[in-house]
Amino acid sequence: MKNRIEEIVERIPQKMKAVVIRQHGGPEVLNIEEMTIPKPGEQEVLIKVEATALNHLDIFAREGLKGPGVPKLTLPHISGVDIVGYVVEYGPNILNSSNKIEKGKRVLVNPSFGCGDCRFCRNGEPSMCPDYKIVGEHLWGGLAEYVVVPAKNIIPIPDHISSERAAAIPAVYTTAWRGVVHVGKIKPSDKVLIIGASGGLGSAQLDIAVAAGATVIGIASSEEKRKRCLEMGAVAMFDSNGDWMSEIKEWSNQEGVDMVFDSVGKPTFTKSLNSLKMGGKLVLSGATAGDFPEISIREIYQWHRQILGAPMGNWDDFLQVTDYVWQEKLNPQVSAVFPLEKIAEAQSLLENRSHFGKIVIRVC
Repeated sequence: MKNRIEEIVERIPQKMKAVVIRQHGGPEVLNIEEMTIPKPGEQEVLIKVEATALNHLDIFAREGLKGPGVPKLTLPHISGVDIVGYVVEYGPNILNSSNKIEKGKRVLVNPSFGCGDCRFCRNGEPSMCPDYKIVGEHLWGGLAEYVVVPAKNIIPIPDHISSERAAAIPAVYTTAWRGVVHVGKIKPSDKVLIIGASGGLGSAQLDIAVAAGATVIGIASSEEKRKRCLEMGAVAMFDSNGDWMSEIKEWSNQEGVDMVFDSVGKPTFTKSLNSLKMGGKLVLSGATAGDFPEISIREIYQWHRQILGAPMGNWDDFLQVTDYVWQEKLNPQVSAVFPLEKIAEAQSLLENRSHFGKIVIRVC
């Protein structure tokens, strides 16, 4: 008798269920429709999706967010960046065909890639590429039963790692590793503040900073979230609805912290900047609650402070952080798992910031 995976590989249907965005708006505009299953082209692979974690990119795609650094979205669109699934079909002319992952194997998708030929790609920095793309943002993504991705962008998942846990890695953990390790150059002697430490990216930054031996504090909106951050290794937590900048100054004997990681944006930017000590670093990896903050130039240069950008990391960041998760040195937090049919409820939970860590959609 054939097992489920063998049947998936051998019996690819003509149609699939997918969450399709045909107009911008609230969660009510999300429709589950029957779509034709895409065919993999050259250097591509077709994945039978098992789980996809949500990101604010899904909210931005649904709402039709516009502004600097936001790609123009062509409707209809299928979002979904963090993808776990099974290899079912390769397109023609796969590079390194002798090393390609066997059909039926469970894989994790690195969602970002560049052209491969420009000076930035050749230097290992695809996010600097003029043709940089993210699956689920620039291309149709994993909120569907099947997705086509570049064949070079998949890696196998060890058996001891659940699909939900693996799906929590790509966007936030690769970005967090980039910001904490590569850009922030964290040291065990550092005192680090995580803004929104209970969110997907914030909890990943917390996890990595603690593993690096730093002294980590954070802000979060509820007592339960703050408690969980302490359980993850934070030494102190503060209420994001209170006067947390003053409390952090008091905690640090009026000195401030060495580094702040802020992916919230406009509402927290000024306080994040002024929570830094002399010569401190503010690392920015998002603006989920708004762009264009008011900024004082003097509060930067007179304090020898640095403001650094850290978008999603490169292949080395992705492989480093997945290896740490495979070794269970890092522990991605999964807040809730929803079936595909409850995508609107899941996105509302993310939008309301009522979760801790990641929200995962179980597709099959």
